[in-house]
Amino acid sequence: MNPFTATLARTLATLAFLALMLAGLGFVATHLAGAGGERVAEAATGRGILSGRFTAALDTAVVAALPKTPGLDDLAAGLSYLALGDAGPQVRGGCPGWLFLAEEILEVKGGDANLAARLRLAGKLRDAFAARGIALVVLPVPDKAELDAGNLCGLPVARQARQRRAAWQAASAPLGLDQLDLADGWPKGAFLRTDTHWNVAGARFAAGRLAAAIDRRLGPGTTRITLEESAPRLRVGDLMRLAGLSRSWPWSGPTPDEEPEVTARIARSGGLLDDVAAPAVLLAGSSYSLNSGFADQLQAALGREVAQKSREGSGFAGALLDILDRTPHMLDGVRLVVWEFPLRSLTLPLSTDERRHLADQTPGDET
Repeated sequence: MNPFTATLARTLATLAFLALMLAGLGFVATHLAGAGGERVAEAATGRGILSGRFTAALDTAVVAALPKTPGLDDLAAGLSYLALGDAGPQVRGGCPGWLFLAEEILEVKGGDANLAARLRLAGKLRDAFAARGIALVVLPVPDKAELDAGNLCGLPVARQARQRRAAWQAASAPLGLDQLDLADGWPKGAFLRTDTHWNVAGARFAAGRLAAAIDRRLGPGTTRITLEESAPRLRVGDLMRLAGLSRSWPWSGPTPDEEPEVTARIARSGGLLDDVAAPAVLLAGSSYSLNSGFADQLQAALGREVAQKSREGSGFAGALLDILDRTPHMLDGVRLVVWEFPLRSLTLPLSTDERRHLADQTPGDET
């Protein structure tokens, strides 16, 4: 796109965005002229302003006035991104086509205390698995905003976020955990542009490094496992969905990533009715363990089947706590557990399960 065309596109997008905003103001004004305005007026007293009741009533009236039209929301999100580079409250726009999760780059109030509490929890989890005779290998996943910092294009990153990985490494060293550092040697371009997760290349790198650590513990596997890759296909990333841009491209949003799907094929020597030994390795992680064929690539790199107990939204230790609290039978026959978690979860508020395991009644939200 030549400079004139780009400037014209931005100008038209800005005008369209302003038109939408003016239309929204019209909806609000019409609503405030009716019953919604009466409730705001009732709260517009000195006491109501000081107590926050007026602000709450006005906010409720404005939200109620706006039309509930997903198509219009998508249009507004696309225009806002195109004209202003605004990707909404949960997402930040970096270089053209690149999106980052706001959680990775913002300061979290009380984040240092949350990290300290999770250090105590990590010690409890280490002891819980050691008591069962099960080895624990820890796979902290660094932030995309750190490993792909070259695509931030000036997007500011808070001090807490910049120092999170180093803070965890230093503070957790006395625990004696068997941990991997994926940042060392991380390949360039191994994250998805429009998603918070790694791509197939990143998953392959992480799986290879993890397999080497497991082999040192258990020795090499002997199962023949091959990988099959599909042709690349469009993948609308989670950051596009969070930003309301999943239906805005290609004219106003980032172009979705194109990635193949990876599937592991396990060659078993026995017949269909033969008993198959339970996997000796169990993967308990977050959505990173569920994306880009990571578990499949880990099995192929190991030459072993791996049991999967990862879940979306696991945060720091949600999957491990699920196993200990609700499905301890999954540990029968397991010799090694992989504990994968995103480093950004370290400073977020503690979950209910985490507080319970720490016997800590400190208020906090679910991660």
